[in-house]
Amino acid sequence: MRPKEPTFRCGTKKAIDELVAKYNYPYADWMQDWPYEIADSKEIKNYFLHYEEQTDKDKKFILMEMLIQALTHIENRREFDENWTRLKQLLVKDFKIHEYTIFYWSCFGENLSNCWNVTPFMRELWREIKNGN
Repeated sequence: MRPKEPTFRCGTKKAIDELVAKYNYPYADWMQDWPYEIADSKEIKNYFLHYEEQTDKDKKFILMEMLIQALTHIENRREFDENWTRLKQLLVKDFKIHEYTIFYWSCFGENLSNCWNVTPFMRELWREIKNGN
């Protein structure tokens, strides 16, 4: 059964502009899916550092999208697991910011073979949080 979809959330232009300026991220106006387009698995440690520096919820939201996208490109299982553990802690801690993001990456209603490698982890996290485990 597909859970009820939470309120939609997306990154703001203001937060993107501020992150681009602060961290010198690449940016062009045509980049519709900006956080996903620039995310690089080799930079995941920097994304974690940048995330942990933030107090602004909109910036955290965008950096989390970058973190998840970067994680999906990590093929080494040990490295994936280590980064997932760290990422999961942030998702739990800031669940109110990332509820829609977790739901999105969970791909409820889809066969896992049509989803990202992080999808089963996101589904499990969703269930843990919603069931209070």
